[in-house]
Amino acid sequence: MVRMRASSQAKQGANLLCCLLVFWYWVANGQSPASSAQAKPTKKEPPVELLPGAGVLIGQVINGENVRKVVMDTVVKTQVIFRQGDAFLYCDSAIQYLKRNWVHAFGRIFLIDADSTTATGDSLFYDGNTRIARLRGNVVLKDREKTVTTNRLDYNLATKIAVYTGGGMVQDDSSRLTSRVGYYNTITKVATFRGQVRYSSPETELSGDTLTYNARTKVVYFNSRTRIKTRNGDIVTDRGQYNTVLGKSNFEGRTRIDTPEYTISGDVVDYDRVMERGFAKGNVEFYHKKDNFIILGDYTRYDGVLETSHVYGNAVLISPQRNGKDTLFIAADTLISLKENPADTLPPIKKLAAYRNVRMYRSDFQSKCDSLGYLLNDSTIYFYYDPIIWAKNSQLTAQKILVRMRNGQIDSMSLQEKAFVISLDTIKQFNQIKGKNIDAKFREGELKKIWVRGNAESLYHVLENDTLFIGLNYVKCSDMVITFSDSAQLQEILFITQPEGKFIPPHEIKRKDRFLEDFHWRISEQPAKGVVLGIHAANRYRRGDLKGALMIADDVFKVFLKGNRLIFYRYPAAETDIKPEFFLYVYPQNKNDLPIDLRKTGYQNLSFHFPEDQLQNGVASHDVLLPEFKIARLVFGQKGPKSQILWQKTHAFK
Repeated sequence: MVRMRASSQAKQGANLLCCLLVFWYWVANGQSPASSAQAKPTKKEPPVELLPGAGVLIGQVINGENVRKVVMDTVVKTQVIFRQGDAFLYCDSAIQYLKRNWVHAFGRIFLIDADSTTATGDSLFYDGNTRIARLRGNVVLKDREKTVTTNRLDYNLATKIAVYTGGGMVQDDSSRLTSRVGYYNTITKVATFRGQVRYSSPETELSGDTLTYNARTKVVYFNSRTRIKTRNGDIVTDRGQYNTVLGKSNFEGRTRIDTPEYTISGDVVDYDRVMERGFAKGNVEFYHKKDNFIILGDYTRYDGVLETSHVYGNAVLISPQRNGKDTLFIAADTLISLKENPADTLPPIKKLAAYRNVRMYRSDFQSKCDSLGYLLNDSTIYFYYDPIIWAKNSQLTAQKILVRMRNGQIDSMSLQEKAFVISLDTIKQFNQIKGKNIDAKFREGELKKIWVRGNAESLYHVLENDTLFIGLNYVKCSDMVITFSDSAQLQEILFITQPEGKFIPPHEIKRKDRFLEDFHWRISEQPAKGVVLGIHAANRYRRGDLKGALMIADDVFKVFLKGNRLIFYRYPAAETDIKPEFFLYVYPQNKNDLPIDLRKTGYQNLSFHFPEDQLQNGVASHDVLLPEFKIARLVFGQKGPKSQILWQKTHAFK
């Protein structure tokens, strides 16, 4: 029996592991993570040496092969020590396969790499030819900054790449990351993680299925559905990159940024969390929570400090009205939302501006103009450049129009310069009023009173019992006041300053007598809801997040399959629609793909409650990340009281 003891110098230089590592390194070198971890040596490696004085050496034969068995010296408590180049391995006992250049070590494993990377565990199998160390049981990998904890880790001392596949955790003083699979490169400081990835720090919480992190730049890269939670708000995206220190991000694929003030979503999004600035393009949705309106468009820019947003290209504003019964739609080439502070003692003025090809729709009135200004504080709307308004049976035009709303309905209207009002009576004849300026008062959306100031003219078809036409009444004067009945029929006219008028019986009426000068009935230009919105509600699911998705169910909810995401969608939707619990059972093609505790049932239960914040402006949309295994079928629906099934669908995969 021979005794061999270790040099005390072998334990010097042990430090902490470097983590968060690998993806770009592999891409640059054309390698996959698996091929890098299992790489074949390009040169012949030196044999693994057992250091003199390290433990008690016992000869042994295993499967007909002569091997060395080495155990710790129980007298002087000296561990077994091996060395290969600048790497050292400490253990309580080991079997060394001399011909194969292998070492199988057990008990209090302590591995020191030449770059100050250390690893500990319960057991280790080391291949001196490939320089791959396979650590098992309570594995901890460290460098000066990071610590990795797992139960199964493969570490390649040649490429400096470490891999765990059974779940692990990466920590430093301020952050923690867990995942099912992790790949590390201790040189590049880059890592990639897959499967139930969770990252947390004082500033950020992140969850997803695939993530790459550069510890030097503090930038996270991801290309699967990922959720990021910060102090300023939440981000949900399909792929992109995020700087955890600077708060800057660039996202591609459907992305939503949710803050206490607003929500922005688009197909491409850049966002600066610190400066609160961002832009988005492609099926953009901007939702202002406090003022309860949403803007759709092709491109948007937002400044959170100045509280301004610009939306360009097919821009549409959707604003539920205070009466709770109607919605205002405004479409334009450009929509701008901003806030002004004229004085410190006054509340800020909230404005919405619309430019070029402006069209407005509400159920009780519609409008068309070139430019528009909307003061949200007092619900005042300014129309500029050839504005025209249709209010039920009336058409109003002028060079500039001002509309004041009250309780969600038109309260008053001011028509300035070349004002002209046309109203249809009960037998579809055109009653007309014109003047320099006209002020109009409404009640419950109906025209009740008109003041004409300057160059007033009126032309009215006189009816008996609202059905029998008895003649035309034409009046011209300086000013006039006109009152209407509840049925919007002429009730009284007050003429001011030398009125001139005439009554024309039906048999004497000529065509030219029926119209005032500049009469133009433009009902063909009246916007319809579908035109203003730019997209019909029935086709809304084809936009944005659902573009290119496969619809697999059309019931109470439309259910789409997009990649590895199952999306539940409904429009229009209310809170009562999303309150019942949703059930989702995922059946694999191979039951062995399930965790052991689920194999008896044969499926994975992903049931959920629909998040309330996923219901906005009548649109309910929520997605669930599906497992990675091959799926045989999905069973989904909703349960009511006492687990009563409200609706259920099954989708089988071919």
